[in-house]
Amino acid sequence: MMSSLSLRARSNLLSAMPKRFASSLSASKMQDSNKQIKESIKMTKLDNGILVASLENSSPISRVAAVLNTGSRDENHAEQGSTHALRVFSNLATRNFSSFGITRNLDQIGAQLSISSTRENTTYLLESVRNNISRGVDILSEIVSRPELRHWEIDDTKSRLEFELEVYEQQPELKIVDMIHKASFKNSLSNSIYAPRFNVPNLKSELLSGFRQKNFTSNRLTLIGLGVDHDDLIRFADQFRLSTASSTRQAARFISSELREENLDDLVHVAIAAEGVGQSNKEALASAVASHAFGSVYNRIKYSNGASRLSRSVLQLAKESAGVTSFNVNYSDTGLFGFHLIGSTNDIGNLAKGLYQELSKVATSGFSNEEINRAKYFKLGD
Repeated sequence: MMSSLSLRARSNLLSAMPKRFASSLSASKMQDSNKQIKESIKMTKLDNGILVASLENSSPISRVAAVLNTGSRDENHAEQGSTHALRVFSNLATRNFSSFGITRNLDQIGAQLSISSTRENTTYLLESVRNNISRGVDILSEIVSRPELRHWEIDDTKSRLEFELEVYEQQPELKIVDMIHKASFKNSLSNSIYAPRFNVPNLKSELLSGFRQKNFTSNRLTLIGLGVDHDDLIRFADQFRLSTASSTRQAARFISSELREENLDDLVHVAIAAEGVGQSNKEALASAVASHAFGSVYNRIKYSNGASRLSRSVLQLAKESAGVTSFNVNYSDTGLFGFHLIGSTNDIGNLAKGLYQELSKVATSGFSNEEINRAKYFKLGD
C-alpha cells in the first residue's frame, strides 16, 4: 500500500474527520485563533450540479472531501464489484499524473489522500496543511475526474484486490453484514461493498469506465471543505470535470427471507433485522436512540456481562464467551434495524431465545427514562 494513499471501506464520512485538530501554532497564536468569530456552514449549488459546502475553522490543517452519491447499490449484475475495484485502483495513473507521481507529489506537500466507499457513497478525502491545499486539490481532482484505468496497470494491481477479498473472507463480522443485506433486500442494497469472486476477472478497464461514466456525474458530486475558504472551494470545483448525464437510482425493496452459510467455525454469528427508516424519515433519530438503548456496541466489562440492556439480560444465558449488539442503518430511502449475536454452537440457541424475550418486554413495557437519557447521551457522542 502506498505511503500517501490509504484505501478503506467506511459507512460514514464524519468518521474519517477527527472531531479535534492538532495544531502546531504557538500558544499566543492559538489564543488569537480562538478569538475569531466562528463561521457558519456555507453551501452553494453550481450550475453544473456540484454542491459545494464549507466550514472555515481557522485550522492549520485543511480537509477537502469529494463525496459522490454512488456506491455498490448502483451496480447491476455485470458490474458487481466495480465500486470496490475503483477504490483499489484509485492510485493508478491519471491523465496528468503517473501512479508514482501521485505518491511523490502528495509526499512533497505533506498531504494524505484516503478513499472509502459504502453502498451509497464514494468518498475521496484529502488532508493537507493549509498552504498546500491548492496543490493537493490538483491531485484530488485528477483522481476523481481523469483516471486512465489502463488495462496493464489494472492487471498488475488486481493482486491487491484479491488480498482484500482474502482478508474479508476471514472476517465473519464483515460477511454477516453482507448476508443480512442480501437476505433483507431484493435488489440494489443487497450488493456487497466487496467484489464477488466470480466477477473479479470481468472488472476490466471498459467495464469500470462505463460504470464511472454512468454514475460519476457532476450532479452526484458534493465538495466539502473544512478549514477552507468557501470562495476557494468554489474555484476548486471547476477542476472536477465529470459527465453531466443524469441517472436514476433503483429503489430498494425490502423482503423477509433467511440466508445461511454452513461452516465448521466454533463461533456462530446470527443477524436478525427488520426494515428500518430512511435518512430523511422523521423517525430516523428515534430509531438511532432505540438502537443505543438496546446497546449498539460490544461494551463488555471485565468479569461482567456488560453494561447494555441486551448484555445484562441475554449474555447471562451463555456458558461460554458471547456477544450481542443492536444496529441501525439508515439509507436514502430505507434502512435496517436489527441485532447481531455471537456465541458458541451450544449457546447460540439460548441466546436467540433470550433476545426474543427481551424484545417482547420492550414491545410491552418500552424503555425506562434512564435508558432513554443514556441512549441520547451516547447518540450525541457518535
